[in-house]
Amino acid sequence: MNRAKYKILFLCLFTATFISGCRYLSITPEDDTVALSKGKERMLVYNCAVVKGRVVSSDVVKNPTLLVAYPLTGDDSSLSDYVVLNSTSPFMLYLSEGRYHLYAITDFNNDGVYTEKEVSGYFGFPSAPREISLRKEDLVKGIVINTSRENSKKISFPQPLNIDERQAISQLTYSGQVTKIYDERFSLENASAGWWNPSVFMRAFGARIYFTQEYDPEKIPVLFVHGAEGSPQNWVYFFMRLDHRRYQPWFFYYPSGIHLSLASHLLYDELMELHAQYGFKKMCIVAHSIGGLVTRSLLTRYKFKDNFVKVYVTLATPWSGFEMADVSQRRKHKSLPSWMDIGTQSVFIRRTLNAKLPGTISYYLFYGKEDDVSAGRALDDRVLLRAKDNFGFDCNHDTILSDRLVFRKFSEILEKEFH
Repeated sequence: MNRAKYKILFLCLFTATFISGCRYLSITPEDDTVALSKGKERMLVYNCAVVKGRVVSSDVVKNPTLLVAYPLTGDDSSLSDYVVLNSTSPFMLYLSEGRYHLYAITDFNNDGVYTEKEVSGYFGFPSAPREISLRKEDLVKGIVINTSRENSKKISFPQPLNIDERQAISQLTYSGQVTKIYDERFSLENASAGWWNPSVFMRAFGARIYFTQEYDPEKIPVLFVHGAEGSPQNWVYFFMRLDHRRYQPWFFYYPSGIHLSLASHLLYDELMELHAQYGFKKMCIVAHSIGGLVTRSLLTRYKFKDNFVKVYVTLATPWSGFEMADVSQRRKHKSLPSWMDIGTQSVFIRRTLNAKLPGTISYYLFYGKEDDVSAGRALDDRVLLRAKDNFGFDCNHDTILSDRLVFRKFSEILEKEFH
């Protein structure tokens, strides 16, 4: 995020009259960490946990399916957590703390409306749904829902249901999906939604690793991780100049407004799924801005089979956090989950920076000498002293991703480490 964007953010947070059109005003209660009810503060009513799984259909006819998280706690019976899937699709649901049953409702008559009489399956035992309990930053995975037309005669939904397909967002993404870097899903508008409205982003895209070509076992993966309001398109300069004969570019696309520890956990899970599928022996991870915090948490918190992450490079990461983010947690106003993690007193930052990177990883730190966003935060001693080397460039927070000398040095590191 450049300096101008930060100015707008902080003006929106701390002035009585908000700037017209500021995205701050678009933050919904499901993404607001400080929600109010009857004048009293309610904690953890915002979306902060993820359920991952797959819908499997035994029917020959493949109809679109609505996946619904039915809340078992709270006094709000409205259903806001649902996505449309193919009949056999992976899914990712972004939910608040609580207890849930998961139902699949299939549009068997293809009228575009999902009703309580079209329940095709649920997560659980043959005789009853199985409860899923979520706490803050949980990731519950491996959920499988078996669906069939016959189930609609045996299973009933707990309440009347009438959802038009146009009311729901289709989620048709999966890790390892081959996509052009200029695909519309990576647009500036969608990337911005990932920061300001992460729940909407998660319904549409989840948090996935994308390929730009089919997996090639002869090439070394280079995983690019964006920062705040970012997308794979931020890496176009690197992508165009990377030696595609030796390396295969991958991109982690996630909503930057979620808790960074949850983003890190999702990245780990997606990466391990790909490793289980392809068995690659070595790779490089390169991250920009707060993507550096996400990836350092990944590399210090989780264990990797075969230690396949060999090279790690960060660019313009604000390691020490922002004082203004601390203030945002003390004032009663709207606040996104990721803002809780980028303050100078953040438990996430303290835990992430105090942990040591594995000795099998060669780490390089890049920073911009004209970077007004990260400024001195990019050279925190807890990180700097453990780097194999560090390099400063005459560029700012954004231009570091399109600077000729930056990419040249990055290319030299790849050549040296993977010769």
